[in-house]
Amino acid sequence: MKDLLRVDDIVEEIPELETVFYGIGAAFGKIIFSYRVNQQLTQKQLADKANVGVKTVHRAEGGTNNLGVQTYEKLFKALGINKEKYAEIFSEALKDQEKKSTKRELAKQY
Repeated sequence: MKDLLRVDDIVEEIPELETVFYGIGAAFGKIIFSYRVNQQLTQKQLADKANVGVKTVHRAEGGTNNLGVQTYEKLFKALGINKEKYAEIFSEALKDQEKKSTKRELAKQY
């Protein structure tokens, strides 16, 4: 039985969602890295502020997609990103992924 709360299982069931799920993690990773560097925090300092492990910060910045929403929320909160900004970032990341997906589809046609 598949666990449709796991990204890998969702993508296996609905392959067209792969770029959405995997692309969002990469987009969030870039945002987390950028905010952390701008605030001159080490990964350890951010981990302590967010009450997560250093490995979790490393994985988040690397764009892994098996982090939960709560983990991203902790990291964003520790970086001073409020819920309104979080929603804006999420929306921008989705739009960016849709553009990339469209470009890939067009490239496959030629």
